[in-house]
Amino acid sequence: MLMKTLHKPAKLIGTRSGHTDQQGSTLIEVLVAILILSIGLLGIAGMQVLTMRYSQGGWARAAVAANLSDIADRVRANPSASVTAYQFLTDYTTQRTAIEAGTVTAPKDCETAITCTPAELAASQIVRWRLALARDLPGGAGFISGQRDTGYVATVMWFDKSFVLDSAPTSLDSAAACDSTQTGIAGRTCCPASAASKLPGIRCTNMLVTP
Repeated sequence: MLMKTLHKPAKLIGTRSGHTDQQGSTLIEVLVAILILSIGLLGIAGMQVLTMRYSQGGWARAAVAANLSDIADRVRANPSASVTAYQFLTDYTTQRTAIEAGTVTAPKDCETAITCTPAELAASQIVRWRLALARDLPGGAGFISGQRDTGYVATVMWFDKSFVLDSAPTSLDSAAACDSTQTGIAGRTCCPASAASKLPGIRCTNMLVTP
C-alpha cells in the first residue's frame, strides 16, 4: 500500500508580530533623527546669533580705537594749547540732543580758516571728533576730563543694543560709574559719573592721553 507523505506548509510563527516590531523600530528611529536634527539646527541658529553679536562688538571696538587714537593725535599736534584746552565735560544726553538737532558746530572751522589760535584749533578739533563719533558709532559721543600736564582722559560713549543683563537678556545693562578704585578693564570700561552714569545700553571706553 502506497502511502503518500503529506507536506504541510511550514507555519510562519511570529511573522505578523515581527512585522509590527519592525514598523515600531523604524518610527522610533525617525523620531530620534528628527530630534537630533532639531538640536543641531538650534545649535547652528545660536552660533549665528553669537557670531553676529561678536561681529558687531568687534566693529564697534575698531571704531572706538580709531577715534581715541584720532583725539590723541590732535592733542599732541597742538602743543601750544592751554592745559585745559581739550577738556570737554558735557554729559551724554545733552550731547546727543545737540547732535540730533544738528547744532554741533565750532566757533571757527580751522580746517578752512587761514589762521587759528591754539584755543580755536582745540575747539574745532573737539567738534570734529564729536561729529566723527556720531557718524562712526550708534549713539556715539565723547567726553574729555583731566588736563594736559597730568594727562587727559578721553572717553568714547556709544549705544550697544547687545549690552544686556545676564539675568534678564531682554533688559539693557548699565556700565559702572568710574571711581578712583577701579583699575585694569574695570577702569577702561566704566563711564564717568558726570557723563553717562547708569544709562541703559551705553558703553564707555577710556584712554589716558599724555602729550
